[in-house]
Amino acid sequence: MELSDVHHRSEEEFRRQEYEALRNGRGGETTDLMVALIDASEYGSELAEVLRGIGLVRKLRETRVLAGFSRVLPLEDPTSPARLPMLQDASLDWLPATVVYGEGIFIEFNESNLERWVKRSSVIERISSLSRRYNERRHERGMRSAEVSGKYVLLHTIAHVLIAQLSFDCGYGSAALREWIYCDLENPGRTMQGVLIYTASGDSEGTLGGLVRQGEPNRLNAVFERAKQRSQWCSSDPVCIESPGQGTDNSNLAACHGCVLLPETSCETGDRLLDRGLLVGTPVMPEVGFFADTSVGVNIA
Repeated sequence: MELSDVHHRSEEEFRRQEYEALRNGRGGETTDLMVALIDASEYGSELAEVLRGIGLVRKLRETRVLAGFSRVLPLEDPTSPARLPMLQDASLDWLPATVVYGEGIFIEFNESNLERWVKRSSVIERISSLSRRYNERRHERGMRSAEVSGKYVLLHTIAHVLIAQLSFDCGYGSAALREWIYCDLENPGRTMQGVLIYTASGDSEGTLGGLVRQGEPNRLNAVFERAKQRSQWCSSDPVCIESPGQGTDNSNLAACHGCVLLPETSCETGDRLLDRGLLVGTPVMPEVGFFADTSVGVNIA
């Protein structure tokens, strides 16, 4: 691949390549990526309603490169040419980087189920209000408008509640687990609906397998159920669940430190664009919850 091609590719294009590799189970024992695919039907009818499949990522390698930085205002796209270079000498053809190894759980959601939910009028209304307030604050800071997708907010919130639950079930601290969201924001015609929850360390042997084991049939079912039950109630309710906007830049709805917020090192957006109301519904709009009309739903009324 030519270096010029890399510079013209967006962050979403890079993620699409990763998404295809994970959902197709690429790699193997002799490579740095090893994914064992499991059909959603093996997790029972409850999860099969909302999931397409699970990938047990037994091995992964992550390369973290310091490619540049910004002043005052952050850049959402790490491939943006507006970032300042790390190295002053333009003749140097290397960048500082670290390589870490680990494991994870890749969760792909049922596309048709998710697309039907996104088109609900109650979901559109709730996301529109979040998008309006979030972008008003961005404009005040001289930043351009950002696309706020109901699908992304849902996937992002699910990742947070699962990380919080997995930190109890497999012994990792929440700061040791990370999320990676696969969602089509730039090109809705090429859909993505996946979440990767992973952990990695500098040891060449990676981690010990405790996380990936939680993705196995019978174990993940319990993780999902407990995570949804935790999302049902927050110690700050009813203030939290009824909030019209909270957090940095008013970027969250029903999301606070009492329920779904994580250490910022675990979150790819700095604890922004979260709403557990999209998972379990709200007292005023229970139908807005993704799990509201399935057998794995919960009722907060």
